[in-house]
Amino acid sequence: MSTEQQADAVNEQDELDELTGLLRHPQPPVRGAALHALAGLGPAAAPAVRAVLPLLGDRGASTSAERAVRAMGEEAVPELLAVRAAGPGRLRRHALHALAVLGACDRLAEGDRSALERLVRIKLITDRRPEPDWDFHWIALPGDTYEGAFEVLGLHDWIPATLAMGQSGRIHDEAVVPGPGGTALTVHRVFVTPEIAGWRLLFGTVLVSCPDTGALEQLAERCGRALYFGRDGYEDEHTWAIAERGRGIVRSYSTYREPAWTGEPLPWEEPQTADPRWEPGLYEPNASLESDAQAVAATLAVDPDDIDADTPMTGHGWFALTEPGVGHGVFPGALSL
Repeated sequence: MSTEQQADAVNEQDELDELTGLLRHPQPPVRGAALHALAGLGPAAAPAVRAVLPLLGDRGASTSAERAVRAMGEEAVPELLAVRAAGPGRLRRHALHALAVLGACDRLAEGDRSALERLVRIKLITDRRPEPDWDFHWIALPGDTYEGAFEVLGLHDWIPATLAMGQSGRIHDEAVVPGPGGTALTVHRVFVTPEIAGWRLLFGTVLVSCPDTGALEQLAERCGRALYFGRDGYEDEHTWAIAERGRGIVRSYSTYREPAWTGEPLPWEEPQTADPRWEPGLYEPNASLESDAQAVAATLAVDPDDIDADTPMTGHGWFALTEPGVGHGVFPGALSL
């Protein structure tokens, strides 16, 4: 190493020491600025990961702390695993949080993995109802035939999951892992709810294309019936589709599709003539007033945002993967229990 390189290394270490010290500053803005600076250093900041860990439990700083850990990346994993193995005890929970943020939980020791599995099983006993904050796309299947979906959708490695896990897991439901021959392999995570009012609901970005690829019809053939619902974040676009065994998609609607409607109106649909503004030619010939995806979901199955303490619920949920053998720990982000 040249003299110049040695000087740069000393300066980097001095900067890292200074930022590490500022993480203990009594003023939150100072701690936040230090976390921001550490994130800017990227993997070079990994030696400071122990000092960052307590801030993962600080409500005001947790987001910035997660960002710093994510920037440290793979370089921080060995130190985090060391904390899990040998402590100190006050940091072990935060180290697990950090490993989850990095999608590295599959590298936990066997004892840690077993403990997490036991915790999930305990939580499943009294699984709480979710907050009304679900994905914008989901599939509903009859509760007594839903298992056929695992084969139709090519889902693998089922593990039990609480409703809280399902909601938090939707934020990061895609990961890229090493594939055959040095290629990159994209894997998705799908959450299947407990049986809710007689239906199992499936969530995951990989499901968005189901009405267009024939997957919804395949699900209906295996499960008897398959319903798809979708809306955008601005409530401008709504999509729903109903598929039945032996009949394919019998009825569907999509706001910006031409034509917006397919199939004939079903008996439960409110006719277009019920619109006070109705006049001949105002609607397509096979249209009705049932354009809201959540309203249709509530009529035919269950609207996820309506689930509460009085909604019948049996069994427990599942996480499943679109690729076998990659492990559930590859997804970034900490899961709620």
